[in-house]
Formats: sequence, structure tokens, C-alpha cells
Amino acid sequence: VYKNLNRTIERGEKIGLVGPNGAGKTTLLKMLALVEKQTSGELTFGSGVKAHYFAQHQLEALNPNDTVYQSISCVSQGWTETQIRSYLGSFLFKDDSIEKRVKVLSGGEKSRLALAQLLVEPAHLLLLDEPTNHLDMQSRDIIEDALKKYSGTLVCISHDRHFLNEVTNITIEVDNENIKKFSGNYNYYMWKKDKDN
Repeated sequence: VYKNLNRTIERGEKIGLVGPNGAGKTTLLKMLALVEKQTSGELTFGSGVKAHYFAQHQLEALNPNDTVYQSISCVSQGWTETQIRSYLGSFLFKDDSIEKRVKVLSGGEKSRLALAQLLVEPAHLLLLDEPTNHLDMQSRDIIEDALKKYSGTLVCISHDRHFLNEVTNITIEVDNENIKKFSGNYNYYMWKKDKDN
């Protein structure tokens, strides 16, 4: 998919991967997540860097028989019930909704829950593949807000231009077996491409 790919991702960068379908965006993200191995070359992480990967099919990893509360309590060792309830509240799960079983949740609710589960444990690097799929406007705003406040490094793929404009500060175009970096969000990338043509 790539030839002579050489790129350093710096701490605090919030990168949006863009490009045509089939260009290799998901492959690149999977290589960064160590889900897919590169055929040659090497991938090196900084000392102690911990990464979380949110795949397009992350919702399938949720246990359908767990409640919303159980989905978080099973990954939040040492948290009190109040902490878990408060955390779930920040992802729009309040009152009786935390007792719902995963199998009865809407696609948007499952998406929110999967992201909440992923973000329980802090990580230096978040790798997100279409994190706003299935989300309504209010849910998307909450995820955007959480990612804007996130102090680590982010690499994401999204077809949601608004999301990319709000969350990213670097755009990497993936196309023709290579990548090209633009130092700005999606609007800057489009302006720069238009200006250079």
C-alpha cells in the first residue's frame, strides 16, 4: 500500500487522515495500532507510549448481555459507583439508562458506550476509525469536546468534515502509495489544495 513511508508523529498532534476510499487510511491506522504488521521497515513508539484503537467495528466488542453500567465497571478497577455513574453521565447515560442491556441500545448509544469504555484507561495515543459513525448531533458534540480536551496524540479517520475541523490540527492526505502532511485542520487542507491547483 505504501512505498518509502517515513513519518514522525509528535506528542500532542491531532491528525486527521483523509483521502479516497481504498487509499490505505485504515491500513495505516491498523499498522499504528499493531493490528496489522508492515511487510518491511519498522514502526517505533516512544518509551512507555500506550495506544488505544477504536476500530470501525468496535461496537461488536461490547458484551450484548452486559448493562451499560457493567460495561464500564468491568474496565474501571478501583472506581466507586458514584465515579462510574458520573463518568457515564458525561457520555449521556443517566438514571435508569445505565441499567439498559447493550443489546437494546441504539447504534449511537453503542458507539458512545464503546468510546466511553475505551477512554476509561488513559492513553498517550488514540487511534480512531470513524468514531462519529451512528452518533446524533448531541453525542458527536460530546465526543468532540472530550477529544478537544484530550492532551495526548490523536490519529483519526472520519468522513465527518465538521468533526475533523473541530478536533484536528494536522491533516495527512493518504493517496498514491504515499502521504502528504498539511499543518492545519480539514478546511485548511481544502484551502491549500485549492490554492496549489
